[in-house]
Amino acid sequence: MYLQAIRRSQVVFLTILALFVSAPAVAATVATFADPAVDGSTPLFELAGTTFTGGWSGSNLDLEVPITGDVWQDATFTMLPLTVVGMGQLSSGWIEFYKSPADGGGLALRIDFDAAFLAPFGFGASDTFLGQTVTFTGPGIPAGLVEETFAFSFANPVYTGNGYTYTASFTSSAVPEPGSLVLLGLGLLRLLRRR
Repeated sequence: MYLQAIRRSQVVFLTILALFVSAPAVAATVATFADPAVDGSTPLFELAGTTFTGGWSGSNLDLEVPITGDVWQDATFTMLPLTVVGMGQLSSGWIEFYKSPADGGGLALRIDFDAAFLAPFGFGASDTFLGQTVTFTGPGIPAGLVEETFAFSFANPVYTGNGYTYTASFTSSAVPEPGSLVLLGLGLLRLLRRR
């Protein structure tokens, strides 16, 4: 009887492991927000010469973080000023999102990236700021994410004489690593064994 229980547990574990390993990787939305600006008079980003800056300290930026189940109303963000280093290429940097004081303040999400790509002059769907070699961290952000990506889609370009300003919406995604899925399988096995 005891050996049958062990064999049954092993079969269940191997079945769960096979399902997780053979399942295609599915990206999950890490964080997203709709454009908080009413028009181009309140931009989120500015390209001036070879410097690209961004941030938001106003209201109406509702940062949805589906991976943690949080929604932070009136969030803000800051970004390390970036340098244009080549055709559409930007230097490495970081972006930090903060909760509003009404939500207790503090860091909501940090994004680090080794490089970025900027396509600001398409005046349409191709107006973007994308990160390369991205890492998400912050309260509640699970460890073990892979294929992390983010993108800002620009709108309302305004020529400033030395460059442009833009409003933007934002999305980001990542895939849980296979090791995390195996741990989830082990947790399911433990739950089945208790029954």
